[in-house]
Amino acid sequence: MAWLLVQLKLRLLRNALRSSTAAKVSFIVSTTFACLFALGGFVVLALLRGQNTSVDLTTVIFTAVAFGWLILPIFVFGLDSTLDPASLALYPLRIRPLAVGLLGASATGAWPLANLLGLLGVMVGLASGGLGLLVALVAVLLEVLFCITLARFVTTGMAGLLRSRRGKDLAAFLVIPIFALYELFTQVVPRAAAEGRITAASFTGVDSWLRWFPPGLAAHAIQDASDGRPGTALLRLALLGVIIVVLGWLWIRSLDRALVTADTTTQSSRVRGRALPLARYGSRGTVAARCWLYQRREPASLIFWGFTAVIMVAVSVSVILGPGGHPAVLLASAVFGAAFVGVFHANAVGLTGPPFVFEALALTGRHGMRSYFSGQNIALAVIAVPLLSAISFGLAALAGWPEYGFLGTAVDLAGIGAALGLSNIFTAVLPYPMDKRAGNPMRQASQGYASSGVGAALGTLASVAVAAAPVIVAAALTSSDPAVVRMPLLVLLAAVYGFALAWAGVRIAARAAERKLPELCQVAIRSKL
Repeated sequence: MAWLLVQLKLRLLRNALRSSTAAKVSFIVSTTFACLFALGGFVVLALLRGQNTSVDLTTVIFTAVAFGWLILPIFVFGLDSTLDPASLALYPLRIRPLAVGLLGASATGAWPLANLLGLLGVMVGLASGGLGLLVALVAVLLEVLFCITLARFVTTGMAGLLRSRRGKDLAAFLVIPIFALYELFTQVVPRAAAEGRITAASFTGVDSWLRWFPPGLAAHAIQDASDGRPGTALLRLALLGVIIVVLGWLWIRSLDRALVTADTTTQSSRVRGRALPLARYGSRGTVAARCWLYQRREPASLIFWGFTAVIMVAVSVSVILGPGGHPAVLLASAVFGAAFVGVFHANAVGLTGPPFVFEALALTGRHGMRSYFSGQNIALAVIAVPLLSAISFGLAALAGWPEYGFLGTAVDLAGIGAALGLSNIFTAVLPYPMDKRAGNPMRQASQGYASSGVGAALGTLASVAVAAAPVIVAAALTSSDPAVVRMPLLVLLAAVYGFALAWAGVRIAARAAERKLPELCQVAIRSKL
């Protein structure tokens, strides 16, 4: 049974190289990153040799790897069919051989091998002596086995949830903290390390409690064996083995329960018969109400707003963390935030997909298209204006220039108007089909249309920056005027300016879409969402 499931996993990996171009590229990119992770992990752990805090840093790295195995399987649930117990529920399989087979299949692939090779760097950086090297090898094997077992226990226990709508929403929302952590790492950590605020000694206190977790037991077992304490090292390894056995037993119990429990995640939900709000205001109100509902309920839409907030904060990190930052960076963050509102909604037809065809039946002539675009802009502006304004005021307060919250809001209002108008224009003149692939909550451009998405994004970023420039220039020229008059007037004029830009974009887009409505419907039909 175990070898059969391992062969199945290998066949799935081979088939990835024979499928579509996108699957091939994804497989090659994933394998390349796995190789880089293995090489980088080995080098980082090997460079810890001779340092006083080598065991502390090793514990932190081991714990970070285990945390990655805990989170990422939830995020990519559904990419590996051998890990979903529902796909094996109809086969007459015994639980224990099935569990061993699933464990073997989970350990097959580029990333498990990369984790094993990368963590073997402790044999250079931490272990010393023959006993230390032997214990290091065993500890790394147990660490990888613990990570795989932990991941299987979590995904099996949450399999029913992850197949449901709420589970998919949970997996989608994990994109936001992962993106935020990435921005934090790339923006904050290098700056803090360059200023000397993050050193090897910074992790000494963390190890005082991490050492009692399974990754810490593995790291300290290597240290004990290298220091001539074989009894303590073997005791730590034995305790780690017991934890793995208990976790495996819990996983088997969860697997047994999942195989005999009826799947109710595909049952239809209750539909509430309630009138669509704003529908009495014609097609514009209907489109605004529909777009508003999707903004609240669709996980991808919430992810877009989360990304926008994270991007604004990331641009302003230099001002918030250090005294040398210039307050103009706060205005730059407002430009980026407003621009990404347009970037994330610049292909409304492709993002809507086949349902757009039903909407198109009511879009007769230029007036109908103006109602369609303006209805969408109303729903998006209701969210974007307070969200970006609140972030601008919050960033200004953290940076120590609270008055720049008004200036940031003025740039937000002008930029949002420009971004919404541009998103309407790009929707009409440069639509492209979108795909939603298994295991990925985000929609992506269909094969062959990636350049269209990149072009729309770059065009929106550059155009919003140009459109917001007059507001920034006006803020600079009026810097000597009284703030009590200057700030409200700038915000008011920027709101009028942004509204004019959005109105112009709606009219231009409606004129272009009126002639291309059949082509827009074809693009919507080709979207696979």
